[in-house]
Parts: sequence; C-alpha cells; structure tokens
Amino acid sequence: MSEKKPRLIQSVQRALDIINCFDSLHTQLSLTEISEKLNLNISTVYGLIHTLSAYSYIDKNQDNGKYKLGLEFLLKANLVSQSLDLKEIGHTYLTDLTKKYHGTSHLYVYQHEQIFCVDKVESPNNYFIISSRAGHKLPMHASASGKVFLAHMSEAELQNFLNHNKLTSLTDKTITDKKKLLSNLQQIREQGYGIEDEEIETGAYSMAAPIKDAAHRIVGTISIVGSLARIKEQEDDIRTDLLAAAASISAQFGYQLQSASKKEPRS
Repeated sequence: MSEKKPRLIQSVQRALDIINCFDSLHTQLSLTEISEKLNLNISTVYGLIHTLSAYSYIDKNQDNGKYKLGLEFLLKANLVSQSLDLKEIGHTYLTDLTKKYHGTSHLYVYQHEQIFCVDKVESPNNYFIISSRAGHKLPMHASASGKVFLAHMSEAELQNFLNHNKLTSLTDKTITDKKKLLSNLQQIREQGYGIEDEEIETGAYSMAAPIKDAAHRIVGTISIVGSLARIKEQEDDIRTDLLAAAASISAQFGYQLQSASKKEPRS
C-alpha cells in the first residue's frame, strides 16, 4: 500500500510563492507585479503580504511603495550558517582530493590568531606530517592556509597581527620580511588561493583555497600538501579541483560568486 502524501496548506504555499517572486533581478516588487506573477487576486496577495510583514519577512519601501524581503531572512540565514558543520560538509571533498592526487588534504579554521586543522584525509604515500595533525597549530605567515586567512583580514586586523607576531624562519624559504609577506598576500587575493613552497618543511608543497559564507566571510580553508615534485607535476589540475571544492563547500554555506563586473570588497 502506497504511503498517502500529506496535504499541503494552500495559504502557506501562496505565501512561499510570494517570497519566491523575489530574486537577484527582482529585489523589489509592487503589489500589482506580485499579483500578476502569481495570477492571484490582488486582495489575496495583500492579505498574505500584510501577514508576512507583521513577522518581518516582507518590508515595504516607503519611497516607492514596493515590497522587498525583510530582515528576518537575514537572521534565519545566520542561524542556518551557524548550524552548518564544516567538517561534515567538507570531508567528502578531502577524500576525493587525497584519492586523486595522493596528498594529504585538510580543512582549517582560524581562532585567536592561530589556524587549526579540524579534519584531514591522509595519503599513505605522504610523509609530510607537520601540517597534517588534526588540532595542530600552523604558523600563519608560512602555511598556505594561514596566508589565505591573512589575505582576507581587514587592514586593521592584519596590522595588528603583524605588530604582535614574529615572522619566524622555519626553512630558508620562509617569508620573514613584512613587505614580502604583504606582497604575497596581495597575490593570494588576486589569484584566489595560497601556496606554501617548502616554507614550513623542506620538500613539502601545499595549496589552499578559502571557504566563504553568505556574508562573504572566510570560514575556513581546504588544502592539500604533498611532495614538491608530485604536487608541482599536477599543479594545474590540483588548483582547478581545489578551487572547485572550495566553491562547492562555500555554496553550501550560502556563498554566491559576484558577477565579474563587481569586485568583492575586502573583508
């Protein structure tokens, strides 16, 4: 015996239809425009909009009389964003990257001027372990993920970090000069990913890409580390897949790419 489908409430459906009338091309609509879009009586639409407005899901622009989505959606969006689990969402992407490229893949988050590995998928062929321990702290100025976080800081946050943290040398390739680091961070902002070229561990090469939320804030990074020779040999393919993984995870946090004509403001 087939399971009976639950009855849908028409008034709720119509309210959701009104909400779905709004999109990036139609951020404000008049009562008449909504009525025509949904082929509903204007008095019915008015009643539904009045109810949605009472709960702040719809606002009225007093200058032109048109309606727009209300602030309650922003509050609910923040709740959704906070409930998302970066590790749960990102683990599959780590597995795919490690399986394809035989490097160790990581997810990193930033807290208290440090980045922490919250998940990793290790390759049995990867012997670089400094940046491969879940919960292990990495130097911000030397790691691919650390530099990605630095690149997305505000000017004030970045200067505060530079004023209170020594750029310690770990190998002969570690960037310890502030001007060189700032130049490298600018390059990361322009290209959309960071590189760690034997800056923490000799022979190790890493790439990292930012994961962003609906407010265009960086919430984490996804990265892969392996031997210099192996990663460099497949660098173009790895970069493509890494950026695609970061974009897919970001989309699940509500992040939407802006059009090419608009530059994303610096965090």
